[in-house]
Amino acid sequence: MAANFWTSSHASHWILDRRRLEEAMKEDLEYVDIATLTKIKMWYYNIIGKIGKRLQFRQQVVATAIVYFKRFYTKNSMRSTDPSLVAATCIYLACKIEECPQHIKHIITEMKTALAHHGGFDYDTFKVAEFEFYLLEELEFYLIVYHPYRDLTIVAKELKLEESNLQTAWFVINDSYRTDVCLLYAPHMIALAALYIICVVHAERFSETSNSNINNSSVGSGINSGSEDSSSGTGSSITPHTHSNMHLHSQLHSMATKKGHHHTAPQIEGHGINNRNMVQWFADLNVEIEEIIEITQEMLSLYGIWKDYNEESVPAMILALKRPSRPDTPNQPQAQAQQQHQQQPVQQ
Repeated sequence: MAANFWTSSHASHWILDRRRLEEAMKEDLEYVDIATLTKIKMWYYNIIGKIGKRLQFRQQVVATAIVYFKRFYTKNSMRSTDPSLVAATCIYLACKIEECPQHIKHIITEMKTALAHHGGFDYDTFKVAEFEFYLLEELEFYLIVYHPYRDLTIVAKELKLEESNLQTAWFVINDSYRTDVCLLYAPHMIALAALYIICVVHAERFSETSNSNINNSSVGSGINSGSEDSSSGTGSSITPHTHSNMHLHSQLHSMATKKGHHHTAPQIEGHGINNRNMVQWFADLNVEIEEIIEITQEMLSLYGIWKDYNEESVPAMILALKRPSRPDTPNQPQAQAQQQHQQQPVQQ
């Protein structure tokens, strides 16, 4: 792996723009809406996570498999391929690349178990091994993936982040793989966005105890992360309404235009992390603050979708995606009758 992210194939070939992602979803969106397609993808990400948990993979192996899955579908539609075969092959390849070798038969066995009540998994070792070559070609043989975890640990050490805050930020990064931010932004920006979300939670908690206009509603009463990895431990205290507190949003927006200048914004005790003024800390970073806010909004949108996500309803969504004809296709018998009528010879 390249020592510097910016000289790696990840930076040069796999940081994409939104137009590319929209183009990749074009065929699928003719059959289902964007919310449904997002839930279908989340379902397969969760399958990868479940198999990783059963086989006791490191989190980085699971994350790499999900990234490969995402990269593949920037060039293919889910409708024209079998995502279960793609997922199994991505897991197999990620195990090799992340030096966590796993026999292909174990992966297939776990995939069969995971899909036993959802159509099954009819592929053998030969088919998965064969598809690996196609996957490699679609990934353009650029297999290096940088993850935000390392950047988060570096920043956490600098800030002397409490274990509970570090764990919550870690859960947020786990959840970020259910969005497309890993295809759009550098990993260190995702790590900073996770930390930013923690700061927003701190701001929520502070305002709940100090602002009489807020009805002392607990931040922890919102939704918890639905991923396999974040459902364990303490869980994340992120809620869809977190963005309603604009304390950090507004200050970061204004300070982003004045980088390099120290401001006289008062330090509110308990409003930062470890008594730091985090607004100033973010403003002094040599990064695009707007990107951090964009990633944060992506995460908040994910939690909004997760609120009404029901795993049991997803197989029906997959069938809708795979249906043989487009919604606007005319009735087939009627169309055939019209065609036959046009072809009949004129009676003399």
